[in-house]
Amino acid sequence: MAIIHPKLSQLRLSPLNQRRVKPSAIEAMADDLAAHGLIQNLVAYEEDGLLWVFAGGRRYRGLKVLVKRKRVKLSDTFPVELRTKEEAIELSFAENFQREDQHPADSIRSFAAMRDAGMDAEEIAARFGQAVSFVYKMLRLSALAPALIDLIAKGQLSLEAARALTLTDDHAQQVKVAKAANGQAHAIRRLLTTDKVATTSGAFLFVGQDAYAAKGGTITPDLFSQGDAGYADQPELVQELAEEKLDGIADEYRAIGWYEVRAQLDRPYDLYMKGSIYPATREPTDAEAERFAAIEAEIEAIAEAEGEDSARIEPLSKERDAINEGLRDFNQQQVVIGGVALWISQDGTLGKSFYRAKAEPKPKGTSTGPTPLYSNSLCADLSRIKTKIVQEAVAADPALALDLVLDSLAGQLLHGAHSYQMALEVQAKTITTTVADELMATSDVRPVEETMATRFASVPEEGRFEAIRAMATDDKMALLAGLVAMTVDGTVFAGGSPGKRHHHFEQIARATGVDIAARWSAPIALFDKMRRAAMIDLLREEVGAPSAENCASIKKKADLAVNVSGRLPANWLPAPMKIGAFDEPEGYDDADMDAEDTESMMDDEMADDEMA
Repeated sequence: MAIIHPKLSQLRLSPLNQRRVKPSAIEAMADDLAAHGLIQNLVAYEEDGLLWVFAGGRRYRGLKVLVKRKRVKLSDTFPVELRTKEEAIELSFAENFQREDQHPADSIRSFAAMRDAGMDAEEIAARFGQAVSFVYKMLRLSALAPALIDLIAKGQLSLEAARALTLTDDHAQQVKVAKAANGQAHAIRRLLTTDKVATTSGAFLFVGQDAYAAKGGTITPDLFSQGDAGYADQPELVQELAEEKLDGIADEYRAIGWYEVRAQLDRPYDLYMKGSIYPATREPTDAEAERFAAIEAEIEAIAEAEGEDSARIEPLSKERDAINEGLRDFNQQQVVIGGVALWISQDGTLGKSFYRAKAEPKPKGTSTGPTPLYSNSLCADLSRIKTKIVQEAVAADPALALDLVLDSLAGQLLHGAHSYQMALEVQAKTITTTVADELMATSDVRPVEETMATRFASVPEEGRFEAIRAMATDDKMALLAGLVAMTVDGTVFAGGSPGKRHHHFEQIARATGVDIAARWSAPIALFDKMRRAAMIDLLREEVGAPSAENCASIKKKADLAVNVSGRLPANWLPAPMKIGAFDEPEGYDDADMDAEDTESMMDDEMADDEMA
C-alpha cells in the first residue's frame, strides 16, 4: 500500500471502477478541489506503464476539469495509493457501497459555522460549488431553534417540516407549532399562515407586489417553495387594494354606459342563469381595409420568397389579428341593456362576462344594487352554518326524522323524484358542514356527527344489526334522528344557485321550529369577509341611509366591520341564514329548474371527489 506521487498525465480512469453511472456535480467537485486541494488521495493499479484510478473517480474527473480551467497542469503531481489490479474490483465496490452522505443536520450546522466565521453566502457557494440559492436555504434552516435541529439529527423532524417552520423567526413559536402540528409540514404551514395570504393567490397577483409594498405591505418569504412564493402579512390590505382596483375598472365600464356593472372578488354564482351577449362585428374603415389588404399581400410575398416559416411573417400576422379583433366590439344597443360582471380569477387575471341585464328580474335574496352583499364563498359558509343548526334540530326530533325518511323515499319511489332534488340524502352520505372557526365564534352548535359518535360509541361494527335490534325504542328513535340529521343538506355551493333541494330544505327548517338567531349570531369575522361597499349597502338596507353615510367615511376596513356589527339590530341574520331564504318562488316552473338541479348535483359530486 505504497503512496506515490505521479504526474496527472500518467493517470487514467479504470474500467474496473464499479461506479458505472457517470457521477453528477463534477463542476462542484472541481470547485471544492480548487478551494481545498486534494484532501484524500486517489487509489490506482499499474498496467502498461500507466496508473489506472479505480477509487476516487470523481476527484480524478474534478482534476481534469481544473486542467481545462488552467488551474492545474498535467505535469502536476498528486498522491496516489498503489494497489494490485486484483484488489481493484473489491475495493472500488467497497468504497462506493460504504460511502455515506453527510447528515442534513450536520450540513446545516456546518454552513452556519462558516457563516459565523465571516464567510458570506456567495463565498460559501463558490468554495463548495453550490448554487447561492441553496446556501441561502441552508442558512435559513440554521436559524431554526437549536432544539429543532437536534430533532432533525435524531430523525424526529423531517426536512420538509423544518422548511415549513422557517416561515417564522420566533424560536418559541417554532417549537410550539412543531409540537402542535405533530411534525406534519402541511399542518405547520397552515398554522403559521392562518392570518396571511399566499402571494400566489389570485387576489395578490391581481393587486401586484409593487402596489402592495407601496402601501406598506410586508411579505414573509418562503425560500423553499417554487419561484418567489411567500405570504402577504396584511390580508386586509390585499383585499382593500383588490377591491379598489376592481371598482376602478368597474367605473370605466359604467362611464361607457353599461346598464349594470357588477364587481366582486369571486365569480358571481348566478352567471350561468343569464343570457350571454357577444361583441358585434362592424365593417372596417377605409384605412383599416387598406392596411389589411397590404398586410395580406406582404405576407404572401414573404411566404413565396422565404417560406411560410419566415420570422418576418409573425409580426405581420399579429397586426392582422389585432385589426380583426378591433372590428369586434359591443355596440350602443347592447351596452344600454347589457351587464358586465367582473371578478378575480385564480391566476390573478381579470375575469369578465357580458350578459343581458335589463329585461331580467334581480335574483331573490340579494341587495337592491347590482352587486350581491355576500360573496360566493361567504354565502356557501352561511348556508353550511344554517344546515348545521337545522341538523341539530332534526336530531332532537325523532318523529320529524321519521317523516323526512318517509317523504324522501315516497318522493323517489312513488313520485319519480331524483335524490339530488331532496334535502335529505338517503344514500347515507355525511354532509360536510365545516366552516372557519371564526365564523362559529358566537355559537355553541356542535356537529351532529360528534354528538352521535359520543352517544352511540357502544354500537359495535361487528354484530351491529343484533345490537340495534336489542335497543330500546327511545334509543332507536334517537339513533334514527341523528343519522337522518347527518344527511340533511341545505348548502348552496359557491358558484351554484338554489334549486329544488334548497326549497325542500326550507320546509325542513321551518318544520323544526328552530330559532336560527338563538343558535348563532354574526361575529366580526363575517363582516371582515365582506366588501366595503357591501357593508355600506347592508347598513343602508337594515338601518337607514344616515347611518350608512356616516360609516362610509371610515377608512380602515377593520374599523368599518366593527361599526357595522354594532349598528345592526339585535338578532339580525344575513339573508341566506333566514328561514325561507330559498323558498320556492311564485311562478316556479319544474322544467326551468331541472337544469339547475342537475348542475347543482354535478357540482356536489365534484366537491365530493375533491374531498376524497
